[in-house]
Amino acid sequence: MNNNSKTKKYPIERTFVAPACIIVAVATQIPFILTIIFSALRWNILRPDQGIKFVGLKNFKYYLTDSEFYIICLQTIVLIGSALILCMVFGYLIALMLDCDVPAKTLSRTLILSPFFVMTTTTGVLWKTTILNTNYGWVGTIADMLGIKAVDFVSYYSRPLLVFLFVWQWMPFFVLVLLGGLQGIPEEVLERANLDGCNWFEMTFKIKLPMIFNHMQVALMLGLIFLVKEFGLILTTTSGGPGQKTYTLTYYIYKALFSGSNVGRAASLSVITVVVTLTAINLIFRAIKKRRELYQ
Repeated sequence: MNNNSKTKKYPIERTFVAPACIIVAVATQIPFILTIIFSALRWNILRPDQGIKFVGLKNFKYYLTDSEFYIICLQTIVLIGSALILCMVFGYLIALMLDCDVPAKTLSRTLILSPFFVMTTTTGVLWKTTILNTNYGWVGTIADMLGIKAVDFVSYYSRPLLVFLFVWQWMPFFVLVLLGGLQGIPEEVLERANLDGCNWFEMTFKIKLPMIFNHMQVALMLGLIFLVKEFGLILTTTSGGPGQKTYTLTYYIYKALFSGSNVGRAASLSVITVVVTLTAINLIFRAIKKRRELYQ
């Protein structure tokens, strides 16, 4: 009787939840399954006369035995890892500032969070044409006023520039998540810490920081996904150059598909990228979990 009552307890809720779960599963899993299927094919979209052939794991073997792939993998780790660290450090410090009673708090929050709501392609075009252009951009105008040669940041400092743009675009997201965590800390905890004589450093890194580990975990995981998927900034600023110095795995997929016209290789590279990203997320989760256990 108890079992029957349990099954009949939420009939209406299950009726609405089931279709939603099916839609989400179809929308997320079918494209990935198709990508796995395509990764086992040799398919040149510009040469339909060659047909579509099953090649098994040859597309994966092509990349896993190619030194260029490992260079781009390492480059992706360095670029995205640097951006993640900077986003977390400066995001936490800015969230601390916004959590205090600062002048024009609403205006400050709006200005700091605004880059997050701008399309990445718009950000790239804005920085490349309006700010960094050595002829008619801000860099060129200021250099002319000072009587010096304008620095071509896109050509000579492409990697630091890309990391800076990653941080400029996505750090507001970290600020938003961490600020929510800071504002969720109970006032009683902070008051007790003040009564115990905690200074600013102890309050910031020994009281507040351990209490927002869950928010840090969310920010790092979602931030990693955002940065791995990032394509618009690279395309509109450096176009992967000079050479391949600012290639990431996502941009490498784009080049494999639209320059190489090879659907199979692009699909296999996509699968590898998903596996690498999920592995990185798992490592982040484990590292934060261990750190949380140390504070408990």
